[in-house]
Amino acid sequence: MLKADVTRRQDGRAAATQISPPSEAKATKEQHINLRITSTEKALIKAKADKAGLTTGEYIRRAALGKRVVEKVPNELRRQISTAGNNLHQLTRLANAGKLNGLSVELLKDLATRLLETLK
Repeated sequence: MLKADVTRRQDGRAAATQISPPSEAKATKEQHINLRITSTEKALIKAKADKAGLTTGEYIRRAALGKRVVEKVPNELRRQISTAGNNLHQLTRLANAGKLNGLSVELLKDLATRLLETLK
């Protein structure tokens, strides 16, 4: 079903109508694709879907359509990364203001670089 969007002028009259297909998220998924896979392949697909926080069907759909699928970051790790980033930001601000004795900006840059490399 197509959706019609009407643009209105300041006086309230219709200025233009734009017809667009429904968004993919709201579209009813009514078609099926059946395929045969081994139990090993099924377990691997299920494990990857679980890591991405997706259902198996959504994982396969995204992978088949070339959409980006990323592993979900656990909440505890996300919190630790956020805390480290905040602390690093505060130290950088203090170093740039000259308020840290004995700690150079270069050292902070090195720490930031190592943190980013670890996250990759």
